[in-house]
Amino acid sequence: MPSPFSSPLSASSNLHPTAPTPYTALREALVEKAVAQGYDYDSLTEIPIDWSGDQDPNAHVSNPVYARYASAGNMRLFESFGEAVGDKFAGMVRGKGIGPVLRGYQYNLMRMCNYPDSVRVLVGNCLSDVKGDRYFTTTTIWSLRQQAVVAECTGWVVFADFATRKPVDLTKAGEPYDKLHALISRKAQEAWERKEKWDQEHTTKKQRLKL
Repeated sequence: MPSPFSSPLSASSNLHPTAPTPYTALREALVEKAVAQGYDYDSLTEIPIDWSGDQDPNAHVSNPVYARYASAGNMRLFESFGEAVGDKFAGMVRGKGIGPVLRGYQYNLMRMCNYPDSVRVLVGNCLSDVKGDRYFTTTTIWSLRQQAVVAECTGWVVFADFATRKPVDLTKAGEPYDKLHALISRKAQEAWERKEKWDQEHTTKKQRLKL
């Protein structure tokens, strides 16, 4: 039976923050801000907080849960790679051929997200420092209700040959991986341009002098 979706990313489009809810105004404001700061629009991910399992004894979102939120956002980003790799995507997410591997990450908690303060979080990825076999990603988690960053994960994503477990330079791996590298490079360049503009518009003269 043919898939009703045009791409792997569209198949999880229900996770994209577009459906009308009481949070619509908060969502729209936060999405606009995130994109202006350099985060990838296509792979933005909205996640409902499951307070029955996500909270710790103090009614805060438990620390390890943020890593799960970040993983969901990263998966959405990986799904956006289907645009470039086509039929290779199925193998990529099943550990066959060449695919992305999170080399490691660190995350910082910025603010508490406590019940019933927030019921949904927004997750976005900002790509930078693209090399032949890897890129650096900043995965940020916002509280819709607080309109603020609650956690941030950073780390390198490396493309590896799953058979040899060795890094692969996408620029030398032939099609469609050279197209994938071009897509990632474009995302990173657009992110840098938007972030640069945001920083210029939101940094005061006094702050610039201190820099």
